[in-house]
Amino acid sequence: MKKVIIGMLFLLFTQGMWSQHIPEASPRHYVSDSIRILPSRPWKAAMETFGINMIIWGFDRFVAQEDWARINVHTMKDNFRTGPIWDTDKFSTNLIAHPYHGSLYFNAARSNGMNFWQSIPYSIGGSLMWEFFMEAEPPSINDILATSFGGFELGEITYRLSDIFLDDRTSGSERVWREILAGIVSPVRGLNRLISGDAWRKAPNKGRSLPSVPITFIVNSGVRFLAEQEQSKWGTTSMHLSFLLNYGNPFNDDYYLPYEWFRLRAGVDLFSTQPLLSQVNAVGALWGKQIWSSGNKVLTAGVFQHFDYYDSELRGHTEKTVVPYRISEAAAVGGGLLYYKEGIGHDPVNIFGELYINGVALGASVSDYLQLEERDYNLGSGYSIKAYAGLNYKKNWNFLLNLENYHIFTWKGYDPGLDFETVDLGRLNVQGEESNARLTIFSTQLAYVSDKRWNIALSNRYFARHTRYRYYNNVPTSTYDVVLSVGYRL
Repeated sequence: MKKVIIGMLFLLFTQGMWSQHIPEASPRHYVSDSIRILPSRPWKAAMETFGINMIIWGFDRFVAQEDWARINVHTMKDNFRTGPIWDTDKFSTNLIAHPYHGSLYFNAARSNGMNFWQSIPYSIGGSLMWEFFMEAEPPSINDILATSFGGFELGEITYRLSDIFLDDRTSGSERVWREILAGIVSPVRGLNRLISGDAWRKAPNKGRSLPSVPITFIVNSGVRFLAEQEQSKWGTTSMHLSFLLNYGNPFNDDYYLPYEWFRLRAGVDLFSTQPLLSQVNAVGALWGKQIWSSGNKVLTAGVFQHFDYYDSELRGHTEKTVVPYRISEAAAVGGGLLYYKEGIGHDPVNIFGELYINGVALGASVSDYLQLEERDYNLGSGYSIKAYAGLNYKKNWNFLLNLENYHIFTWKGYDPGLDFETVDLGRLNVQGEESNARLTIFSTQLAYVSDKRWNIALSNRYFARHTRYRYYNNVPTSTYDVVLSVGYRL
């Protein structure tokens, strides 16, 4: 599993570009030096979506020898009779691997000339095909939601980022590395360029399908300490890598289209018991508009898609049985406001703020009582509220305050007297215990950024969870982490 996560992680850290609808044209027709119009091929995109499922199923069936991949007409009929249920797969499988799977379907459409909105049905259709036909077990409600919604977001991010590397004017080793990097970020797009011959065909233009936008990529490395619980001297220390990608500028345009602006953040922990991938946060604009400006101040409003993932593990040789925190919103969308004030003249301070209110169609939170095969978390839906504020002093000192609040309701529970040993857990259709979980994350960061792009940062996060159960005792718990790191802006 770690090899899969490493590969997915690299994809996340090298991603980007934005989408707009461009009229159809011939395969190599250019409208400017940097924008190429891709031909619309919906049926080819559909066949590639079908092929993605067949290749993955073939590997699982004949190489990995998975029992659930032994499909036939009877398993397919049974899946339709049973209908979708809530599955028992592990946290990272359901909330990271499935969204990435959906991004492959999405990119099959994007790399065949579909725009953002036209590509969405391919993620949904690919997910439905997989769940109903490609597994010898009931289709999963949470997989359909995570693969579809998460696939839209990760798919558009990866498509845009792959576009950055392309330059059809180049040749030799530079061209090879550009095509390899674009293919790693968006494998389906890389495959399509190989099939069409675009991967080696020279042209007088770059051949990118998206306009250039400002991009900032910051990498930090340091030491992280995560306490087992608040006021505990026990915890885990890890080498922590953090990645921050800002794509586009939401304040420059009066109006912008899907993912013309997005932000991607990820955290990796090495040499510890913590999960390799401990954090992923993505927010992308589906629609936005500047609604007010006055001198050096500007306010933008929009509709934003969110993907958030936080994971932790227990340290070795501990008596605790529940991880410090585990939370996710894989399918979330809502409104937001973004504010920026630029310091001018004798004012050395820049100020920014963001506020988001989201509905969460699919979320998850760690459970204190549940253990269903690989699942130790409750699934559900709810809402989230996020507020970010910060100031920059003389372009060198940054101070940030972030507040995230997730509230996940688990509606479909089970009878507390149920004997799990007598039940087929693979067909137990529950989200978890009937409960609602509120997780609040409050973080602060102080950073010095030099004129030569390097930085040193000290950050602290406080995680507070309070889960109310219908049939069990309520559980309040909290913990914190501290990270000291140095980094560089690319």
